[in-house]
Amino acid sequence: MTAPVQIKNLFKTYTRRRWLGKNWEKPVLKDISLTLEENHVLGLVGESGCGKSTLCKVLLGIEKPTAGQVWADGKEVAVLSKSEFKKLRRVMQVVYQDPYSSLDPRMTVRQILSEPLDIHGLKKNPQERNTFLKELLASVGLSDSLLGRYPHEFSGGQRQRICIARALALNPKILVADEPVSALDVSVQAQILNLLKEIKKERHLSMIFVTHDFAVARFLCDDIAVMYQGRIVERAPAEELFENPQHPYTKALLAAVPSVCAPQTEEAVVSQEWPERKDWACPFAARCPYAQEKCAQKPFELNEIFPRHACACGVRPFATEKKSA
Repeated sequence: MTAPVQIKNLFKTYTRRRWLGKNWEKPVLKDISLTLEENHVLGLVGESGCGKSTLCKVLLGIEKPTAGQVWADGKEVAVLSKSEFKKLRRVMQVVYQDPYSSLDPRMTVRQILSEPLDIHGLKKNPQERNTFLKELLASVGLSDSLLGRYPHEFSGGQRQRICIARALALNPKILVADEPVSALDVSVQAQILNLLKEIKKERHLSMIFVTHDFAVARFLCDDIAVMYQGRIVERAPAEELFENPQHPYTKALLAAVPSVCAPQTEEAVVSQEWPERKDWACPFAARCPYAQEKCAQKPFELNEIFPRHACACGVRPFATEKKSA
């Protein structure tokens, strides 16, 4: 069975052409390979600017890859024609970070939810459509009495529920959620996360979930990929990653997460920078206190070290922490 999303050796470089001198280039994604399994949630975590949102844009067809291949529902996204891409939109939908800016302020909720149905020619019968829209709103915890209202009349959490309802209007198989709760209050975040978890279970969705919050990723995701400077440095099942992190960067991120259950006993691994290591083969070497001379020469490779657990570290200072079953 074909995986819902497959990414192989993906590169993305932004280029700015200049009249004089060399063109300006900014590599954003570097040799990304990922697979989203059916009915799974794959979390992408990492610092701001590491390439998480750009990866989603390439997957959605908003940006073209510089090199590599991206398949969604068995189709290579970058080579699809306009008509084929329209068909793919029925399979793959997106929920953006800011619910207010992703909703047209001049449209009512009814118009917002009807727009994807109009584009794809679905539910043309007025009575059938009205019933469908009421059921769609109910599925995200909103009353059908809100259909005539405008986005500015809602709270942030309600707007995000409307965005989720719009994404579900075409009954997609794949949902791309780009930090959908980061702009919301903590209590509202919990409500939206519970809603996404319930929807995923009921509709058997496969989901790519972008976040910088490890607590959110642990709650919702089945698998987690950790990104650093446009590369995947570690990939593992969620619980395995939390119980047995293997990359120093992953360890640093986990050490920075506040805990009410226990005091912070270890310092974050990233404490200073070593500029002389900037051009080393390992991209994390300039911030890693465990770096050795071989990190300057050994090519960057993401290797499977345990079943379904891959890490791109030639030193692996935490390798002895693997727990036996």
